[in-house]
Amino acid sequence: MKWVHPNLIIGNKATGKYYFRRPEIEREISIEIKKGNHVLVAAPRRVGKTSVMEYLKSNCDENWMCVMENIQSISSENELYKRMYELILSCLNTNKQLWNKLGDKFREINLEEVGMEGKLKFGDKKQLDYKAEIDNLIPQLPKEIKLVIFLDELPEVLHQLNKANKKAEANSLLKNLRRWRQGEEFNLLCLVVTGSIGLHHIVADITGRVTDNNDYGRVSFKPFNYKQAFDFIDFVTDSATVKYSADLKLYLLDKIQYKIPYFINLILTEVDKKAFTLNDVNITNDSIDDAFEKVILENENFKDWKKRLFEYFEISNAKFMNDILIEIAHLGVMNKRKIYDLSRKRNKVDSYMELVKILVNDGYVVEQEHGYVFLSPFLATFWKNDNPIFDE
Repeated sequence: MKWVHPNLIIGNKATGKYYFRRPEIEREISIEIKKGNHVLVAAPRRVGKTSVMEYLKSNCDENWMCVMENIQSISSENELYKRMYELILSCLNTNKQLWNKLGDKFREINLEEVGMEGKLKFGDKKQLDYKAEIDNLIPQLPKEIKLVIFLDELPEVLHQLNKANKKAEANSLLKNLRRWRQGEEFNLLCLVVTGSIGLHHIVADITGRVTDNNDYGRVSFKPFNYKQAFDFIDFVTDSATVKYSADLKLYLLDKIQYKIPYFINLILTEVDKKAFTLNDVNITNDSIDDAFEKVILENENFKDWKKRLFEYFEISNAKFMNDILIEIAHLGVMNKRKIYDLSRKRNKVDSYMELVKILVNDGYVVEQEHGYVFLSPFLATFWKNDNPIFDE
């Protein structure tokens, strides 16, 4: 028997045959763009937002010109302007008629070539003021087009600038992005920004307020409901050797609780590995339990969730949030009274609920009737194993 593994990908964006359509989210983002809004995709990590952005970029409306970039590695304000200018030109270069109309403009700056991935080649190696070039170019474009730029991981760029003592650059970048969003001469430009960390608290840390960030149309990116998750499992196992009955799918989803592609794929992969090794297609609830335990042992999958707290937040805030997560991991739940008592010990009374809100928005915990619990037993088990000693 030729063994066929599930059609899935872990960790990277899912494109082409790996992409599972999210029509309700695709539609909501498209509606916001058609309204003339710029879009902030508000989503925790690993829910699949980058894959949706990639799909939308490749399946634009007829009069849209779309381009996407993961800008996580950008380390300066000017570098971002340069990359945005390159992306805009690479997008325009796909329409030869429009490109030719703009020929005089490009001759002025001695542009010789737009290479792979939009890299620019100038005849005299000149250094441009890329922000000024964007300011000049956008108003010259035909009003019947819509230029949509998907910027993945914008909060990461802002955070790294802030962390590198470039707060003035981060502030300037925020103001220019806002100016492009709000200026009538830039109406044909649409920015769709996403990130694995909350943009609002990054902006607040940089500016002390969120007013430079409150004009986006927000699109919430929720995990799967049961029907979507069932359909997703069917999608990735359609041609696979190992199949899942309705009861097995339900057991798997109840096991992981937080129904996102990443967590589902971790279980499906481990089940498939063991079944392949044993050459046995008959899986059971025990197979799913074994896969869950194997995923937990491979805790590299979850270390980054803890690392990011200490990477993105001031150390006392990170320790406070981590202490909350440790208590929830050991006791199962933590109510607001206990969180408040902890905030008094940590001198966080003025900000404790804002920090709790971050844990909610970034996909660590959720509020239920009796208090806050982990969204995922994967994360709960990781936090408990990583902090085995706990004093109430």
